[in-house]
Amino acid sequence: MPLRRGAIQEMRNLRDVIMKNIITMMKIINSVNEKIARYASFLVFLLILTLTYEVVARYGFNAPTQWSFDLTYFLCSMTMIFGMATTWQSGGHVSVDLISANLPRRKQAFLNVFFLLTLFFLCWINIIWMLTPHLLNSWKIQERSMTGFMPPIYPYKTWIYIGIAMLILQGIEVFIKELYMLIKGKELELS
Repeated sequence: MPLRRGAIQEMRNLRDVIMKNIITMMKIINSVNEKIARYASFLVFLLILTLTYEVVARYGFNAPTQWSFDLTYFLCSMTMIFGMATTWQSGGHVSVDLISANLPRRKQAFLNVFFLLTLFFLCWINIIWMLTPHLLNSWKIQERSMTGFMPPIYPYKTWIYIGIAMLILQGIEVFIKELYMLIKGKELELS
């Protein structure tokens, strides 16, 4: 039984609404990742101050601190983990594209979709899956470091978890763009 003209138009309207919502979601993912990475980038200044203080205290006054190692570790991990998603968004990660660089864009999209599904999502979702009980237990026991001034490490595990979640969300955004290229043969415009 053929579809009525009104039913076809309703399906097109539904498709347009769904695409509009997907594009809005993708813009939100990009915006949130950019903002968090921008704020986390300011931690580099605190890292520089911490390391400078430690070097002067250790070598200038022969009075090393107990807290410098842990704080440096925490600050480095925060700047790295919160920058991963936006670095991917801007194309800043190292990639080996010796084969795919010479392929047409649609075939590149096929490879990207395939590897996102089989490697990226499989790996990072498994990491989140395995990290979740450790994170919950860390909060439950108020886990502390065994070095330095013994700071709490459950916040550390939390921002690692959040950073991985942000990377997965960015992966979803990239996946949608690549899938759109594969299906439609043109880039998905977010503007």
